[in-house]
Amino acid sequence: MESAIIAAMAALLGLALGRFWDSRNEARRWHRDHRIRIYEQFIGAYYASREAYRALALLEPGTPEAEAAFGVALDMAVDFNRSVVAVWFHGSAAVATAAHLVDVKVNEMPDIARARRYTWEDWRSARSEAEDAIERFAEVVRHELGLPRLDIMISYPRRAAEPQGPISQP
Repeated sequence: MESAIIAAMAALLGLALGRFWDSRNEARRWHRDHRIRIYEQFIGAYYASREAYRALALLEPGTPEAEAAFGVALDMAVDFNRSVVAVWFHGSAAVATAAHLVDVKVNEMPDIARARRYTWEDWRSARSEAEDAIERFAEVVRHELGLPRLDIMISYPRRAAEPQGPISQP
């Protein structure tokens, strides 16, 4: 009888310890998944803002179309700023610092985009510092998550074979 009680107590203790261990692991996984979602949303908001500024940069400044595009870009900036704050709240210090550097470069983009009408190639060059910052952000996130380093290139440099000016037709 005594051995049955000891066996039952051991089973209950094993069950309690197993549940405790499982809940700790589950909480860790949940926090990691939550951070990953926030980082993904941050990069998604960056791309949305970047494309809104691209649309603005390709228009003639001061036109009604440019003013409308600027309004759209400002609307996109709200989501980007929300995602920056989420990274600050939930990210590690290294990731939050990298997000801040992206934020600084994105905040320069409206003035750059409104300065003049850009060609596609000129705009790619003008936004390169923001692209470099988001690449560094991705590297810091991968390091935090224990993932191997990748050569991530978001900003594609101009290739020598690309046309530099207007294409002439024979």
